Amino acid sequence: MYTETYIIYYLKMLLAYGEYYQSYIFNMYRDLSWEVQIAAAIAVASLTGIAIIGVTLLVKRHRRHYMERTLERLRKQYGKGIAYILSSASRTDLSRDEIIKALCLEVNSKDHQLPLRNKDEKWLFCRLVYFFRISSQMSKGHRANMNKLLELFGIRDFLEREVSLGVMQHKTQAMAMLRNFKLYISPWVINKLLNSKSKRIHRLAMYLTVISSSDCDLNYFETDFFDENCCIYDEIELGYMLQRRRAAGLKLPDLATWAKMHKKPDTLCVFVRLIRRFDQRSSCAELADLFHQSKHKKLIEEISRTWGYLHYTPGEDDIVRTLLMQPDDTKVAMMHALVRMATGRSLHSFIECYDNTMNPHVRFEALRCLYNYGEEGRRKFDELEQTACQGDKKFFAFFHNPITLERIPLDKEQAYHPSVETVYNWA
Repeated sequence: MYTETYIIYYLKMLLAYGEYYQSYIFNMYRDLSWEVQIAAAIAVASLTGIAIIGVTLLVKRHRRHYMERTLERLRKQYGKGIAYILSSASRTDLSRDEIIKALCLEVNSKDHQLPLRNKDEKWLFCRLVYFFRISSQMSKGHRANMNKLLELFGIRDFLEREVSLGVMQHKTQAMAMLRNFKLYISPWVINKLLNSKSKRIHRLAMYLTVISSSDCDLNYFETDFFDENCCIYDEIELGYMLQRRRAAGLKLPDLATWAKMHKKPDTLCVFVRLIRRFDQRSSCAELADLFHQSKHKKLIEEISRTWGYLHYTPGEDDIVRTLLMQPDDTKVAMMHALVRMATGRSLHSFIECYDNTMNPHVRFEALRCLYNYGEEGRRKFDELEQTACQGDKKFFAFFHNPITLERIPLDKEQAYHPSVETVYNWA
């Protein structure tokens, strides 16, 4: 009661001072020329802006320090307990009482959650647990302990409430935390977000649906929204989902069938790359129609790379037949694919690319492919070097320099190891 009265009194006093100085400055410049009045107005507006910016910076600085102090306090209070609960030193199925004991807390009631005083502490507690989750201190198989820990502090209910009622920034942060912790969220909350006009909110809601359904509900990747708004983020998320399914022993979907459901070349490139990453050689034949019908050079490049890395030799004739009609960058990708197939039947293609282009990059890559195309290719390379004119000798110099010669070989297999597991791959 008295506090509110004091606040109202001081606000009225500040308002009175403001009105007084406003009238004072107005009367001071009222009879002067309009140029002086404009200059005075600009000066007053500048000073006011500087004051507002200064106050804003002070408030943000104070809040940052407050958040840092609070996070440090939570780390000192719960850090050791969380590290033990999520580490290999503990069992994978700790009970609620054992978790409370590990946190050095005294809570007798089994029906109430442990207190975190406000939203800031709950957000910071989420950050603290997430830090341990992505660090090497969390052991595989301890996700059940992590879920019990979060439930003990009411984090799931808090995050779901923020997703439903929070401001836009808090919605995205809460959805990210729910997905990272793989916590269940009510489908009623998700369905409301699926009608959002924000593409980011819509995308995050769809991925939250997939996580909540244990990666079994993959309908999102068949929707028109995915086709129209697909980006590198979608490719990364889909890659992790497929890896988790494979680690869990589930059958992977036919990515070529998914690719045929969409129209945008960029979306098709995502599925073609994932076919290569997950060694779906049986899907290579289904890419032939896309290869013949598409005029998008990036898609042609990705299909060629996929055929090359997966050693799909039936696609060699298609590549050779269209090689000279492609843009320069696409020619290079197609020649590399032919080298990886290593059938010995495409020697003439490299020679044609070398003879029928003025682009020095394409000519060099054609020689590089010849050099890596077995004994017959090396023999033809030597013949071209002996008959080359003086202007073309520069291309062959790279193959005699011991430093640049180390970069000449082409990788035959993709530099990707799907067996390497991270905290994001764990089931």
